Amino acid sequence: MKTRKTTPSKLKVESMAPVQHEYSRETLQARSMMRYEQLVSWAAPEWERRYPGQAYRTLWANEGCASDKAHQHIRPGRRLKGKIIYTAREELACPYAIPIFYSQMTSRRVTLTYGVGAFIFSFERDGEKFDVIYVCAHYADGMVNRVAIALVPPAQLDAWKIFEDKCRRAAAIMKPSPKIQVIGSQQEAFVPTVTWDDVILAEKLKADLRADVETFFHAGVDIYQQLGLPPFRKLLLVGPPGTGKTTLCAALAKMALKQRAIVVYVSAASGGAFWKITQALTAISNARHAVLLIVEELDSYLKEGEKSQILNVLDGMESPNNPRGVLMLATTNFPEVIDERISKRPGRVDRIVYVPPIQDEEQATRMLKRYMGPQWQDEHQTIVARLIGQTGAFVREVAVYARMLAVNRQEDRVTLDSLEQSIHSLTNQLSTGSDLMPRRSVGLARGANGKNHGG
Repeated sequence: MKTRKTTPSKLKVESMAPVQHEYSRETLQARSMMRYEQLVSWAAPEWERRYPGQAYRTLWANEGCASDKAHQHIRPGRRLKGKIIYTAREELACPYAIPIFYSQMTSRRVTLTYGVGAFIFSFERDGEKFDVIYVCAHYADGMVNRVAIALVPPAQLDAWKIFEDKCRRAAAIMKPSPKIQVIGSQQEAFVPTVTWDDVILAEKLKADLRADVETFFHAGVDIYQQLGLPPFRKLLLVGPPGTGKTTLCAALAKMALKQRAIVVYVSAASGGAFWKITQALTAISNARHAVLLIVEELDSYLKEGEKSQILNVLDGMESPNNPRGVLMLATTNFPEVIDERISKRPGRVDRIVYVPPIQDEEQATRMLKRYMGPQWQDEHQTIVARLIGQTGAFVREVAVYARMLAVNRQEDRVTLDSLEQSIHSLTNQLSTGSDLMPRRSVGLARGANGKNHGG
């Protein structure tokens, strides 16, 4: 198929000249209601204008082909397979896909990752040149969901699929980092600050959970592989809001990072959506390192329309294919939402770990001392028994409110009276139905940086 003559300057992505975009109000309104048919309706005439009379097939395409991160790995001039060579990428002006990318800071360098845009990808095979028109756009303005299509010569479908697969894998490559990688939120990464000592729970529970996680990565992966099973272990932490599930996840994440594992956190910000799980699985499968996957508020993903997809992931049909091992830590404040197809089906969840409220005076004392800090007085021990059965979040609020009362009274220390008043006030608040904790936890990112013992 005859194509444009490609100049050497166009063989480098960095040298592409910017394309001007001037669109009518009607076009901009149409873009806000994006559907794949609009992309095809634009691309088909563009194909006919450039390659009149040449046949093509319209395909669903992978969004990774629009990732600048992918094209930092797959550069023009690369031999894909056999005699198939990728030769150039040219930006196109498309009213439905103005090029824009997400950015990520890695090793003091900004990397452009997933994006949208319209491009012509040029190839050569056995001396014959051919092009593919590719468009990737958002479903709607402000959404992170993307749709992509490609117009491909019928005889070159296999060549395109090879290129597309390489782009998909390159876009999802993850490398060890001192940060937790975030999916499904504006925050792309953060450094956890919660240490194992910050987790104030029964020592037996802590030790048991830590041993499970460490054993899986040290020896469990080999056991799974010997049995012919994908090394994908799944732990579900359940318990009331504020008992410390988020803190546990953050502390285990910090430990995993020190072991050079990759930690991926799927944020439930703006609600659970299966595309977040899909993106996480793609990244994990291409990680080339052991991965700790954290999914908070698992119940938010169990929607009627998507529940079967989650079950397939947990079953192993669509589980991440990472030979180094993946351990998933999921949490829920509402175990009653996790139906029997998950909770009572061995293999879908390997262990369900209950994280209870404060169980004894020893635990209550440690937690109150932590939040009182230098304000702790021996007389404060008097109120410890009243904290049994409460959550860590409750103890935190008791301490914070008592310290604020002391400041307002211009006292140089927190008296027992201030603590008593704080407990009385917060207990009344709970008894009137005004819960201290929101229905959804604030998330791992807040918990890690703010050392929040909620969730």
